[in-house]
Amino acid sequence: MFRAQWSYDHASSSLASGTPTENSDPILLFAIYTVSESHPHHSHQAEALEAAWISIIVTIVLVVLKVTAGIFSGSLALLSLASESAVDLFSVLLSLFAVRIAYLPADEDHQYGHGKFDSLVSLFQSIALLGVSVWIFIEAVDRLSHPALHPVSATAFTFIVLIISIVLDGWRSYKLHHTGIHAHSSALQTDALHFFADSLSNIVVIGGIIAYVYLGVPSGDNYAAMCVSVFVAYLSSRQGKQAIDVLTDKFAGSDEQLNIVKLACGADGVLGVRRLRMRRSGPTLFLDGGIEVNRVLPFASVEYILQSAESSVRSRFPEAEINFYPIAVRTEGESAFETIKLIASEHGVLPHNIDLAKNNEGKLTLDLHLEFRKDISFEEAHTISSKIENKIKRELPGVSQIVVHLEEERSDTALHTVQRIEQDARFETDQLRSLVIGEFPVVKQLTEAELLRDEATGDLKLTSVIELDRNLSLYDAHDVSANIEKFIRSRYPEINRIIIHVEPQ
Repeated sequence: MFRAQWSYDHASSSLASGTPTENSDPILLFAIYTVSESHPHHSHQAEALEAAWISIIVTIVLVVLKVTAGIFSGSLALLSLASESAVDLFSVLLSLFAVRIAYLPADEDHQYGHGKFDSLVSLFQSIALLGVSVWIFIEAVDRLSHPALHPVSATAFTFIVLIISIVLDGWRSYKLHHTGIHAHSSALQTDALHFFADSLSNIVVIGGIIAYVYLGVPSGDNYAAMCVSVFVAYLSSRQGKQAIDVLTDKFAGSDEQLNIVKLACGADGVLGVRRLRMRRSGPTLFLDGGIEVNRVLPFASVEYILQSAESSVRSRFPEAEINFYPIAVRTEGESAFETIKLIASEHGVLPHNIDLAKNNEGKLTLDLHLEFRKDISFEEAHTISSKIENKIKRELPGVSQIVVHLEEERSDTALHTVQRIEQDARFETDQLRSLVIGEFPVVKQLTEAELLRDEATGDLKLTSVIELDRNLSLYDAHDVSANIEKFIRSRYPEINRIIIHVEPQ
């Protein structure tokens, strides 16, 4: 017992990180299939295993009762039901095996998991049941040719067995059907069909025996057996087709797909869903599809949108393995500036000083700066610039003229050394504060003004912080800072660079 318990725990931890290898302990592998159901790998699996075990016990009881009643009564229909129940016992055992295998995690040999084993078992069950149906039909036809050689009698025990069978088969059919749906197990759903057919077949057999024994209808029992075999053959063929569809990944549309699209589109930032593909493999639903996102968004935002779409879908389909990828689309609200920046970024170029204007003829003109890496040649930079210009004209056909200023990137790898100027007759912080606040009443405060000199070039740089009314718009705040920069530059022309940081008061 200690060994079995240790093996199960060890198996669980191994399966959490990967499937056991070929050199795994045989007891570990045995534990995966045979230990107590108190440690299921999945809540649905535990429910499925419980339903399968109950069905096994019920099937064994019914086989014994039907064989006994069939021998004493001589009814072919009753014996056919007993034979079918015997096949059902083997079928449920296969279902138990399928449920265990289907919930094993993916490994190197089965990278999409083991869910198809469930459908494979369902197909085998359908073929076996179809074979039994054919045998019953042939035997019934033979007995119709020699009715005197196969007399049928009925006792109270016979009818009691059939009534018990109707109740038990109907109950476990309902149980297995709902469990199979929740656990996405084709094998359990096939068993549910079998037992539903058994319940109906018992009713037909009762009618056949009554017609033969009490109403004097010739071969009523045999005709009942033929009806049972035809009905079961139909159900098994239909379930077999469903298993083949799953094994061959056939998909003809479903409400599941519509729900998935609706859930994904409900996530923030998702503009649409394209080429959604889905297939089931046992308990796992595999999904992959394209999520339409605004093409101007940064990569981090796109990742967040994809994760939100996956979380939305998984809230309704927790068993899903989801692979969403982004599809960049242009929105109606995309501005010309966003389009220009996006086109430049496609070639790894940084644009700035973008200016769109309308000339006296009413035509749009564009001028901008493009920054290229330092090791690029002039000819290569011009070629890339031409490609950017051509694409901008294609996407912004209203632009008639484009002028591009080519330059190197400003971000040097070497750091500049600057020195703070503590005392300078040309510059006093208090004087600067008074001048700015006097000229611009909207400025509430000017702080942290520093004058810096680049030791390599001797250039002067002024940095300062100004506080503005927090109710201003960003446009107005930027306009104020730009005007202050012009004002300071007019008063202190020797300052090469002025950086103003604005903050809400």
